[in-house]
Amino acid sequence: MRMKNSFSLLEIILLILLISIITTLFIPKQQHSNLDLAADRIVTYLKYTRNLALNDNRFDHTSDNWHRQRWTLKFLNCWQSVGGLYFIVVSDRNKDNYGYPFKKVDCAKDPLTNKYLYSHGKCGDHQDNNKYVQLTREYGVTEVKISCNTTDSIGQITFGNDGRVYSKFGKSATEFEIKEKCFIELFENEHNSKIITIEPTTGYIHR
Repeated sequence: MRMKNSFSLLEIILLILLISIITTLFIPKQQHSNLDLAADRIVTYLKYTRNLALNDNRFDHTSDNWHRQRWTLKFLNCWQSVGGLYFIVVSDRNKDNYGYPFKKVDCAKDPLTNKYLYSHGKCGDHQDNNKYVQLTREYGVTEVKISCNTTDSIGQITFGNDGRVYSKFGKSATEFEIKEKCFIELFENEHNSKIITIEPTTGYIHR
């Protein structure tokens, strides 16, 4: 009697099918919450903001305020009557508005949608508003805390063309550089949050 010492093709297919069924039934799939999506989106746009800054040197020896044109991701409150949070990616070309745009054209264009990374303070459905920057309306984010915030508002992250990171526009180009890790914490509720980390000097961004 000859012993069988190998699997037939049919047996191999059945084995693969059995493993697939077991994997599907007993190994939980990774779930991505809206808060995860919000954190991933902000990481993407922070990296985009940094990339814009690295490739767009705004130095101007004729202006003391040239550094206010640096590319910035800024968190903002929607109008009080509406409630909620959003962010913009902006370069203040007028050098006098401290990063708050009066026009959507001050903002960068979203490489994913070709819409400006901008929202009106009403934070609703509008042709000028990019839904992906509306943190509360799109993702349910209820609060943003920034450990390195030195502003009177929620805060902002500003990048220089050398990769260095700043928390605010000052009187000089070197003021308000972050010297320690900066943490952006997004909250869905008091028990559920996600943290984004920005490294000093290099501006490396990660979760």
